[in-house]
Amino acid sequence: MRARGMTLIEIGIAMAIAAGLLAMAIPAISNVTRVQLRQKSGQLGSGVRSLYGATALAGHSCRLVLDLDKQAYWSECAEGAVRLDRAGEQSAGGSRRDSREEELLASIRPETANEEEQVKLALAQKSAFKASGDIPKTDLGGSVRFLDVWVQHQSERYTTGKAFLYFWPSGLTEVAAIHLGQGDDVNTLLISPLSGRVRIVSGRVDAEGQR
Repeated sequence: MRARGMTLIEIGIAMAIAAGLLAMAIPAISNVTRVQLRQKSGQLGSGVRSLYGATALAGHSCRLVLDLDKQAYWSECAEGAVRLDRAGEQSAGGSRRDSREEELLASIRPETANEEEQVKLALAQKSAFKASGDIPKTDLGGSVRFLDVWVQHQSERYTTGKAFLYFWPSGLTEVAAIHLGQGDDVNTLLISPLSGRVRIVSGRVDAEGQR
Protein backbone atom coordinates (compact mmCIF):
# COMPACT_ATOMS: atom_id res chain seq x y z
CA MET A 1 0.00 0.00 0.00
CA ARG A 2 1.50 3.34 -1.09
CA ALA A 3 1.86 6.13 1.53
CA ARG A 4 -0.47 9.06 0.90
CA GLY A 5 0.70 12.69 1.41
CA MET A 6 -1.41 15.36 3.12
CA THR A 7 -3.88 17.27 1.00
CA LEU A 8 -4.02 21.07 0.98
CA ILE A 9 -7.20 20.93 3.04
CA GLU A 10 -5.53 18.78 5.72
CA ILE A 11 -2.48 21.08 5.80
CA GLY A 12 -4.79 24.09 6.16
CA ILE A 13 -6.65 22.46 9.05
CA ALA A 14 -3.37 21.58 10.81
CA MET A 15 -2.09 25.15 10.44
CA ALA A 16 -5.36 26.55 11.77
CA ILE A 17 -5.14 24.29 14.85
CA ALA A 18 -1.50 25.31 15.44
CA ALA A 19 -2.39 29.00 15.13
CA GLY A 20 -5.23 28.56 17.61
CA LEU A 21 -2.99 26.85 20.15
CA LEU A 22 -0.37 29.62 19.77
CA ALA A 23 -3.03 32.31 20.24
CA MET A 24 -4.07 30.66 23.52
CA ALA A 25 -0.46 30.27 24.70
CA ILE A 26 0.61 33.91 24.22
CA PRO A 27 -1.79 35.37 26.86
CA ALA A 28 -0.77 32.61 29.28
CA ILE A 29 2.94 33.48 28.85
CA SER A 30 2.14 37.17 29.28
CA ASN A 31 0.25 36.44 32.52
CA VAL A 32 3.22 34.48 33.89
CA THR A 33 5.48 37.44 33.10
CA ARG A 34 3.20 39.85 34.97
CA VAL A 35 3.04 37.49 37.96
CA GLN A 36 6.85 37.35 38.18
CA LEU A 37 7.21 41.13 37.92
CA ARG A 38 4.48 41.65 40.51
CA GLN A 39 6.10 39.12 42.85
CA LYS A 40 9.57 40.71 42.62
CA SER A 41 8.10 44.19 43.05
CA GLY A 42 6.22 43.11 46.16
CA GLN A 43 9.29 41.40 47.60
CA LEU A 44 11.42 44.54 47.17
CA GLY A 45 8.64 46.72 48.59
CA SER A 46 8.41 44.49 51.69
CA GLY A 47 12.18 44.79 52.11
CA VAL A 48 11.97 48.58 52.10
CA ARG A 49 9.24 48.53 54.76
CA SER A 50 11.11 46.07 56.99
CA LEU A 51 14.37 48.05 56.80
CA TYR A 52 12.49 51.25 57.63
CA GLY A 53 11.17 49.67 60.83
CA ALA A 54 14.43 47.92 61.76
CA THR A 55 16.43 51.15 61.42
CA ALA A 56 14.09 53.08 63.71
CA LEU A 57 14.24 50.32 66.36
CA ALA A 58 18.02 49.82 66.23
CA GLY A 59 18.89 53.52 66.43
CA HIS A 60 21.50 53.59 63.68
CA SER A 61 21.61 54.56 60.01
CA CYS A 62 21.06 51.95 57.31
CA ARG A 63 20.75 51.90 53.56
CA LEU A 64 19.33 49.66 50.89
CA VAL A 65 21.91 48.91 48.21
CA LEU A 66 20.48 48.53 44.70
CA ASP A 67 23.09 47.03 42.36
CA LEU A 68 21.92 47.83 38.85
CA ASP A 69 24.79 45.94 37.21
CA LYS A 70 24.40 42.67 39.12
CA GLN A 71 20.62 43.01 39.42
CA ALA A 72 20.61 42.43 43.18
CA TYR A 73 19.90 44.30 46.42
CA TRP A 74 20.78 44.04 50.13
CA SER A 75 20.97 46.12 53.31
CA GLU A 76 23.93 47.79 54.99
CA CYS A 77 24.12 49.60 58.34
CA ALA A 78 26.60 51.91 60.09
CA GLU A 79 27.50 51.87 63.78
CA GLY A 80 25.65 55.09 64.51
CA ALA A 81 23.83 57.96 62.80
CA VAL A 82 25.27 59.09 59.47
CA ARG A 83 24.60 62.36 57.70
CA LEU A 84 24.63 62.84 53.96
CA ASP A 85 26.56 65.61 52.28
CA ARG A 86 24.17 68.49 51.56
CA ALA A 87 25.62 68.76 48.07
CA GLY A 88 24.41 65.24 47.36
CA GLU A 89 26.23 62.53 45.47
CA GLN A 90 28.45 63.20 42.50
CA SER A 91 27.44 61.34 39.37
CA ALA A 92 28.03 61.24 35.64
CA GLY A 93 26.32 59.45 32.77
CA GLY A 94 23.69 57.81 34.97
CA SER A 95 26.20 56.34 37.43
CA ARG A 96 27.30 57.26 40.95
CA ARG A 97 30.87 58.36 41.76
CA ASP A 98 32.68 57.24 44.92
CA SER A 99 32.43 59.59 47.91
CA ARG A 100 35.48 61.15 49.57
CA GLU A 101 35.22 58.65 52.42
CA GLU A 102 35.15 55.72 50.01
CA GLU A 103 38.14 57.09 48.11
CA LEU A 104 39.97 57.55 51.43
CA LEU A 105 39.26 53.98 52.56
CA ALA A 106 40.49 52.68 49.21
CA SER A 107 43.68 54.77 49.15
CA ILE A 108 45.04 54.21 52.68
CA ARG A 109 46.71 50.94 53.63
CA PRO A 110 46.44 50.37 57.40
CA GLU A 111 49.81 48.58 57.60
CA THR A 112 51.69 51.54 56.08
CA ALA A 113 49.53 54.46 57.26
CA ASN A 114 51.10 57.24 59.32
CA GLU A 115 49.49 58.60 62.48
CA GLU A 116 47.40 61.25 60.69
CA GLU A 117 46.18 58.75 58.11
CA GLN A 118 45.27 56.27 60.85
CA VAL A 119 43.07 58.90 62.53
CA LYS A 120 41.34 59.69 59.22
CA LEU A 121 40.90 55.99 58.55
CA ALA A 122 39.35 55.37 61.98
CA LEU A 123 36.85 58.21 61.48
CA ALA A 124 35.96 56.98 58.01
CA GLN A 125 35.48 53.40 59.23
CA LYS A 126 33.21 54.58 62.06
CA SER A 127 30.74 56.00 59.56
CA ALA A 128 31.23 53.21 57.02
CA PHE A 129 28.30 50.98 56.09
CA LYS A 130 28.63 47.22 56.42
CA ALA A 131 26.35 44.43 55.23
CA SER A 132 23.55 43.66 57.71
CA GLY A 133 21.23 40.71 58.10
CA ASP A 134 18.05 42.76 57.77
CA ILE A 135 17.91 42.15 54.03
CA PRO A 136 20.32 39.46 52.78
CA LYS A 137 21.67 39.75 49.26
CA THR A 138 18.74 39.05 46.97
CA ASP A 139 18.99 38.52 43.22
CA LEU A 140 16.05 39.71 41.17
CA GLY A 141 16.37 36.53 39.15
CA GLY A 142 14.66 35.51 35.95
CA SER A 143 14.19 38.27 33.42
CA VAL A 144 13.09 40.94 35.93
CA ARG A 145 15.57 43.83 35.92
CA PHE A 146 16.25 47.24 37.45
CA LEU A 147 15.63 49.75 34.68
CA ASP A 148 16.66 52.84 36.65
CA VAL A 149 16.59 54.25 40.18
CA TRP A 150 16.15 57.81 41.42
CA VAL A 151 16.57 58.73 45.10
CA GLN A 152 16.15 62.18 46.62
CA HIS A 153 19.87 62.86 47.16
CA GLN A 154 20.76 61.99 43.54
CA SER A 155 21.26 64.64 40.87
CA GLU A 156 20.04 62.27 38.14
CA ARG A 157 18.49 58.83 37.76
CA TYR A 158 20.98 55.96 37.82
CA THR A 159 20.98 53.26 35.17
CA THR A 160 24.29 51.57 36.07
CA GLY A 161 26.42 51.02 39.16
CA LYS A 162 24.88 51.19 42.64
CA ALA A 163 22.13 53.35 44.09
CA PHE A 164 21.53 53.81 47.83
CA LEU A 165 18.24 54.44 49.63
CA TYR A 166 19.05 55.73 53.15
CA PHE A 167 17.10 55.16 56.37
CA TRP A 168 17.67 57.16 59.56
CA PRO A 169 16.91 56.26 63.21
CA SER A 170 14.60 59.27 63.46
CA GLY A 171 12.10 57.32 61.37
CA LEU A 172 12.72 58.92 57.99
CA THR A 173 13.84 57.71 54.61
CA GLU A 174 14.02 59.40 51.19
CA VAL A 175 11.66 60.05 48.31
CA ALA A 176 12.52 57.49 45.66
CA ALA A 177 11.29 55.90 42.45
CA ILE A 178 12.52 52.43 41.49
CA HIS A 179 11.62 51.09 38.07
CA LEU A 180 11.54 47.33 37.54
CA GLY A 181 10.93 45.83 34.14
CA GLN A 182 10.34 42.51 32.46
CA GLY A 183 9.94 42.53 28.72
CA ASP A 184 7.61 45.40 27.86
CA ASP A 185 6.05 45.49 31.34
CA VAL A 186 7.21 48.07 33.90
CA ASN A 187 6.39 48.52 37.60
CA THR A 188 7.27 51.62 39.61
CA LEU A 189 7.96 51.51 43.36
CA LEU A 190 7.33 54.93 44.94
CA ILE A 191 8.71 55.39 48.48
CA SER A 192 7.24 57.84 50.99
CA PRO A 193 9.93 59.52 53.18
CA LEU A 194 7.75 60.02 56.27
CA SER A 195 6.26 56.55 56.61
CA GLY A 196 8.46 54.27 54.50
CA ARG A 197 5.29 53.25 52.68
CA VAL A 198 5.83 51.74 49.24
CA ARG A 199 3.28 52.24 46.50
CA ILE A 200 3.59 49.91 43.52
CA VAL A 201 2.24 51.36 40.28
CA SER A 202 1.91 49.63 36.93
CA GLY A 203 3.83 51.56 34.29
CA ARG A 204 6.62 54.14 34.47
CA VAL A 205 5.94 56.94 36.97
CA ASP A 206 8.37 59.54 38.34
CA ALA A 207 8.52 60.52 42.01
CA GLU A 208 7.42 63.97 43.11
CA GLY A 209 10.27 66.41 42.57
CA GLN A 210 12.29 63.92 40.53
CA ARG A 211 14.98 65.37 38.31
